Amino acid sequence: MALREFIDEFAEGGGQTSLSIVNSEQPPMVARMLNSLFDAQPVDVSEVSRVLSEDDVVQLRRDGTVVSQSQFGDVRDAILAVNSDLYITGSRPLEAVETPAVVRDLEGTRFRVRGYPAGTKGKLLLIEISRYIESLALRHGDGELHTGFQRLSRLVDERGTERAYETLSDTDLDVHVYGIGDADALSSFPVTVHNDDVEELRWGWFVVFSPPPGSDGTGAALLAVTDDDVEWDGVWVIDTDAARKVSDYLSTEYGEQ
Repeated sequence: MALREFIDEFAEGGGQTSLSIVNSEQPPMVARMLNSLFDAQPVDVSEVSRVLSEDDVVQLRRDGTVVSQSQFGDVRDAILAVNSDLYITGSRPLEAVETPAVVRDLEGTRFRVRGYPAGTKGKLLLIEISRYIESLALRHGDGELHTGFQRLSRLVDERGTERAYETLSDTDLDVHVYGIGDADALSSFPVTVHNDDVEELRWGWFVVFSPPPGSDGTGAALLAVTDDDVEWDGVWVIDTDAARKVSDYLSTEYGEQ
């Protein structure tokens, strides 16, 4: 099974997913930013007033049932008022990642997002979830972490990413990185490098944390693919069995090296 097939398998079909901005106290521009973030995605965004609800919160609903709720300010600070430089430079270390529940719980939703300059904010959803899964692995400190960078050089070219993986490697995690290009720069880096010039590593973005067997930790996986490095088709799941399934596939397909 290839990464594209996992995306098809994990993406939920049918049903309605929506975000409700309840009793907003934010400037209208912030609400428009949330609308823009999910424009053309399978997530409806609306503003509502409810007398018996908290003020200034965002509720995630599936088929009309509230799944989770977050403070609007937390959603704003996590994905609306930031850009990718926050992650590239390491201004927000893994220890400080606090992904809002309404973003995290969009698992199973299939996103098609465009990166800069074709798009603006959409790709930040996938970046935020990537950091969330890495922080999940860091907090657990054991198990396997598999990450696809497309180009291996990104691991050391982006200072924030380099710092994050130095931190992750300073645990009992078994860290595997995948991609194409010159791997010499990673020769002293404490990770297992899979340098395979194949299509799904050239065009695949994934972050997969699989806790050890018998552990009570929670696994998670983000998977996305592109044909042009502009538009990404992806999904994430917070599910230990699903994460182990992807980890097993990667280990089998690309070996231990």
